[in-house]
Amino acid sequence: MSNNINKTGVIGNPIEHSLSPEIHNYWIKQNQLKTEEYQKIKLDIDNLESQVSELIKNKFFGLNVTIPFKEELYLFCDDVSGTAKKLKAINTITCNNGKIFGTNTDPDGFINSLSNQIKNENITNKNALVIGAGGSSRSIVYALNKMGAHVTLVNRTFKKSEQIVRDLNIEMQIENFESINKLVSGCDLIVNTTSLGMTGHKNIEIDFVNSKPNLHVYDLVYNPIETKLLKDAKDNNKTCQNGLDMLVYQAAESFKIWHGIYPNIDNDLFSILRRDK
Repeated sequence: MSNNINKTGVIGNPIEHSLSPEIHNYWIKQNQLKTEEYQKIKLDIDNLESQVSELIKNKFFGLNVTIPFKEELYLFCDDVSGTAKKLKAINTITCNNGKIFGTNTDPDGFINSLSNQIKNENITNKNALVIGAGGSSRSIVYALNKMGAHVTLVNRTFKKSEQIVRDLNIEMQIENFESINKLVSGCDLIVNTTSLGMTGHKNIEIDFVNSKPNLHVYDLVYNPIETKLLKDAKDNNKTCQNGLDMLVYQAAESFKIWHGIYPNIDNDLFSILRRDK
């Protein structure tokens, strides 16, 4: 595509923390694409649709969507992917011939961020504990169900958990947040989808003493790079990973949609992202 129409970026509020420009611009440079730099754009919560329309008029044909606009802009699209319909949320917009198409690359980003060993030994026909029932939780539960996991969802309120069950139309166990440590012993995978452990937030306290030897712990938080949850897991000889992995792999899906290239995911990129945290 020519210079004047190939503009991409990420929209959200707040947006200052976003690492998406570092990721996409790394790939743009690596693939020598003739396009403008990927930008981060803060939009007002009011008049959201008119602001997005203005961006499209200004030649933005691809936009990533982050908090708090994923659900609202789902309704703004002319058409959406099957995954987006299930999640009732989008994180990627593509504009072609005046039509706005929305999809959600979060589930594939999560799936692709996992090694085959983890998929085989900790997910397929295994027990997965998902902490939280927010927007990220929907994507994780959807992905785990797709991979054949037996999912248990814990949250402080049952209402949000029950809404996820209804929307995704899948069978899973719902428990209250206080029961986490009682459930750990039966888990093969734990995924934290909440902001707990993030810089400035409270930590999750999990007792790993009675956990399975091969338990894998995945924390979607990546600021700090190692949360207390991950540190505690490592101290108990558990394998673990942070949210940078999913962030990069979901970005790769968006990059492929827009540019027709699945980018190279290498250690240099992760080094840049860890340095910027």
